[in-house]
Amino acid sequence: MAITKPPRKTNEVNAKLDAFIEGAPDGQSAKKKGVIKGKKQQITLTITPDILDQLDQKAEDLGLSRAALINIGIRHVLNEGAMIGGKKD
Repeated sequence: MAITKPPRKTNEVNAKLDAFIEGAPDGQSAKKKGVIKGKKQQITLTITPDILDQLDQKAEDLGLSRAALINIGIRHVLNEGAMIGGKKD
C-alpha cells in the first residue's frame, strides 16, 4: 500500500480564509496614499506662499525644477539630519 499525500485545500477554501483574515481590523494591509508615477509616488504638500516663493527663486537660480529642489532637500535632511530649534537631530 502506497503512502498518499493528503488532498490539497482548494483555491476556494484559501480564498475564503484570506477574506476572513482580511476582514479582521488588524488583518487589513496598509494602503499607500498618493498616485504612483513610474518608480515615484506623488504626494500632496502644503506650504506657505512665502516659503514657496523662496523655493521657486532658489530652483530658478540653480536651474532646477521645484520638484527636483524639494527632492534634493529631503535627501539632504535624511542623510545629514536637520537643525530644529537650534539643535541638530
